[in-house]
Amino acid sequence: MEHDGKERGDSVNGWRESSDMSRLESGSAKLIAMYFPQLHAIPENDAWWGKGFTDWENVKLATPQFPGHYQPRIPLGNIYYDQSHLDTLRHQIDLAKKYGVFGFCHYHYWFDGKQLLETPTNLIMAHPEIDFPFCLSWANETWSRRWDGHDHLVLIKQTHPPSKASWKMHYDYLIKAWKDPRAIKINGKPVFVIYRPQRIVQIDEMLAYWRELAVQDGLPGLYFIFQMQSGLPNRNCLNSFDAVFQFQPFEAVNSPGYSRRSVLYSIFLQLMRSFPERFQDLFRGVRTRIAKGLTFHDYESVWGEIVKIRADKKLTTFPGAFVDWDNTSRYKARATVFGEATPELFSKWFMKLVKSMSQRNLPEDFIFINAWNEWSEGAYLEPDEKYGFEYLEAVSAVLAKNDF
Repeated sequence: MEHDGKERGDSVNGWRESSDMSRLESGSAKLIAMYFPQLHAIPENDAWWGKGFTDWENVKLATPQFPGHYQPRIPLGNIYYDQSHLDTLRHQIDLAKKYGVFGFCHYHYWFDGKQLLETPTNLIMAHPEIDFPFCLSWANETWSRRWDGHDHLVLIKQTHPPSKASWKMHYDYLIKAWKDPRAIKINGKPVFVIYRPQRIVQIDEMLAYWRELAVQDGLPGLYFIFQMQSGLPNRNCLNSFDAVFQFQPFEAVNSPGYSRRSVLYSIFLQLMRSFPERFQDLFRGVRTRIAKGLTFHDYESVWGEIVKIRADKKLTTFPGAFVDWDNTSRYKARATVFGEATPELFSKWFMKLVKSMSQRNLPEDFIFINAWNEWSEGAYLEPDEKYGFEYLEAVSAVLAKNDF
């Protein structure tokens, strides 16, 4: 079913909300949306991809790969915003608050003292009057040209040097976010998410050192969460963690119960994950180069796995959600597509997930959703030309009915 975009008016960035709702006071569920900071130009991307490059360039150039394929994704009113502008950030936060989102989890890019795409986070921290909770997720991976099939061409390498000097340099930045009054906390401890803990040398020593420094700086401690896409063959890297959150849709796709997975595929994937990380990276790169055709997943089948309670045996397990996923703008004919996503289906399954919160016994009823604005991967709550504000309206309606 085709949907027209909602009205566009004279509000910030040209968007006018579809109703006059005041900020929602939702129930116990607290929705934390992953926040992607790639939508502003930086010198490094200028050098690597061309002057003025942002992820919007990929989004605009996407083309349909089959009849009825929803590409390109177009933000409502053709507003290809710039995250280096404070007005953009204010508008995004006002919109998120209005529809019941609790906070943002900003992706954080740190390469042993070299930081990238930090402007949105730094602008938020520099403006304490912007009242909106946030935390950081360290996306600690090497950057390469994998998007265009040249994964062997490294843009910036992630090294994780195991030294207190390196850890202290990173801590000196992070403590500014952790001591911010708006920092998302659990039991009074600021939350910090790590994407690939298995890649960090001496991770227990690093996290212990950070906790020690945090206590010296007046905090009761730190709360570390693993952003889990799949299980780890060696869980020792999680010994110092407090929790995991299920990063969707991939935690569900990689779960044992996902019906699309054949026995052969399961055995092969488990074997691949038993290899050291450098060999896994090589495998992913080869797979990206030789892949032909789209990879499809059924939206409802994936959500059927998401709503199941698969708690980690040792760590607190926060559930995840996703809006949609289609990375055609990056991978074109080699994209992964989660088909048939609509606001109606999202609302149906998100309601089931929220209802399940009463059975989870969590210190905070956090749900991490992918994402607020991952436009190049088709994972966004922000309004677009096809559905307008309908995904946001679904979030607000489900949270308003939350009575668990």
